Amino acid sequence: MMYPVDKSSMIALAGLNLALSYENAAVKRLEKRISETIDEELKERLDRHLVQTREQQGRLKDSIKTMGGEPITDSGRLPIPEPPQSLKSMIEGGSSPNEREVWESINDLIIEKAEAIMHQGGIQALELLKTDKKTINTLQKNLKEEEAFAKWLEKNNPRIAKRLMTKQLQKKKRKIEEAAAATPR
Repeated sequence: MMYPVDKSSMIALAGLNLALSYENAAVKRLEKRISETIDEELKERLDRHLVQTREQQGRLKDSIKTMGGEPITDSGRLPIPEPPQSLKSMIEGGSSPNEREVWESINDLIIEKAEAIMHQGGIQALELLKTDKKTINTLQKNLKEEEAFAKWLEKNNPRIAKRLMTKQLQKKKRKIEEAAAATPR
């Protein structure tokens, strides 16, 4: 496929491919999260968002091809916070599955917010480049989906965290009670 020769089209294609690279990375992250999550409600929502993300990839690929470009297959790097190594070792080594789930759901929210920001910037750039409305509408649809999932995570993460931590505390309490009952007096 031949790439367009005018600079604004090349810039628009680069931006769309950048967005696609992040969606490619998001698919991998969502697949991993779905396989590892211990919360069924969150797993269901992640699975739904994975379907949306694959649709976003398709829309971006179509827009790139329509503009005469070749969709990228590489994955960008998602903005996942990285604690200092000393804390990371403590968190990873000393955290329960429930605690790790809470950490990861916070990372999910950070990623969704970052994707929304990326789409907002892409829309603004495409408008400045006077790109066709259909391409801009593609990013606007993707933006709405990212914002909706981020909003759901923001609203529901505290409730899910409370549920997970309550389960953990109840399990710990039962173990203490069982150990006390098994100890001869």
